[in-house]
Amino acid sequence: MTNHEAANRLFSMEGATHIYSSDPTLLTPADLYQIKNNPAQFAALQSCNIYLIVRRQRIYLDSQGFSCNGRVVTGNFLVRREKTLTPIPFTFEISEESLPREIPILQVAVAENGCTMLITTPLGQHEISVNVVVARAKSTLSDQETGLVVLYVGQSIGKKNPRTALDRLLSHTTLQRILAETSTYFYEREVLLLLYRFEHGRTLISNGGDFNVDFEACDQRDAAHLNRLRNIRLNRHDIVSLAEAALINYFKPDYNKLLKSTNFANGRLSVLKQLLSKGIAGLIVELSTVNLRSRIGTFHAPPTDLTNIMSIEVLEGRYIDDELIKQQWQEELVRMAHTHIARFALTTPKERETFLHGVVFSGHSDRFMGC
Repeated sequence: MTNHEAANRLFSMEGATHIYSSDPTLLTPADLYQIKNNPAQFAALQSCNIYLIVRRQRIYLDSQGFSCNGRVVTGNFLVRREKTLTPIPFTFEISEESLPREIPILQVAVAENGCTMLITTPLGQHEISVNVVVARAKSTLSDQETGLVVLYVGQSIGKKNPRTALDRLLSHTTLQRILAETSTYFYEREVLLLLYRFEHGRTLISNGGDFNVDFEACDQRDAAHLNRLRNIRLNRHDIVSLAEAALINYFKPDYNKLLKSTNFANGRLSVLKQLLSKGIAGLIVELSTVNLRSRIGTFHAPPTDLTNIMSIEVLEGRYIDDELIKQQWQEELVRMAHTHIARFALTTPKERETFLHGVVFSGHSDRFMGC
C-alpha cells in the first residue's frame, strides 16, 4: 500500500511555465556574411535570440542526371554510405518563397561544389542551398543522414545594447573553434546554425497529482495561489534566459561549459526565484525542427523514438477510419518526432508533489515520473 502520510500536497492546482519557439531558420556559417544583402531575410532574423550550433554529415547535390519540369526539379542527393558517395533520388518543387511564380525559369543547374542549386531567370541568377532542398524535397534520406548533433547552445539578447544572434555569431570564438576542429577532424561533416525566436510563454495549470492526498491550503489561500498562477508574466529577457539554461542542461552539448549541470530546484537563477515566489513548480521548454526535416539530438538527449511512447497500431492510425483525420494524425506524428520537450522540476519532491514531479498511485510504491 502507498504511504499517503509521507506525501504532501500544498494546493489543489499546480503550475508550470511552458516556453516555446517558432520553427527555426537554418543558416550556414558563410550565410552570416551574406545575410545583410537580403534586407527581408535580415529583418526576419533580427528577433532571433537563441541559437544552436549543430553538425551533420555533408549532403551534396549531384550535378549530373537532374532535370526541371516547370518548377519541379528531379535529381539526386549524394551521401556517404559505406565510405562511398551514394545517389539518393529526390523531387523538389521551387517554392514561391525561393522564387516568385511570376518570374520565369530559364535554366536550372548545380554548382560544381554540389552545395547550391542555381536558377537562371531574366532577372539574374538565384541560389538555393542544398540544406533548403533537403528540408523541402521528397526523398528517402534516412534520419541518420539528415540528423543534426547539437554542439553548442547560446543566447543573444544584449544586457545594455540590443544584440541579435547574428551579431553574436559573427564574433563567436566557440564557433571558430568548432569550425576549425570540424575541418581538421571531421572534414566529411558540416557545421550549421539554427536560429530560434523564443518569445512565447504560458502557464500550464493542472489539478493532477495524488488525489488520495488532501491539499493543505485553506480555500482562500488556494484561490489566491490560482490567481497568482494565472497572472504570471515573463519579459523577453527572462524567457530567453530560461530557454538557454534549460536547453543546455537538457542537451548537454560538448562545447558548452556552463549551465550543463544546473539544479533547477535550488532556484539560484534570478528568474527562477521570481517563478518560485509566484508558485510555479515546473519548467517546460519546447523546440522543434520539423520544418527542416532533420532531427536534432545529443548522446544525452537523443531524438524522440515514438515507438517507445505508442504502439505500432496507434502510430499507423489503424483505429482511424476518416482518411483526412488519419493524414492529420500522421503529420502530428512527424512533428512529435522532430520535437524535444525539456522538463524540469523547480521544487524538490519533499517540498511539493506536483503533476510534473510525479505522483504515487494507489497500489504502487514508486512515484510516477511522467507528466
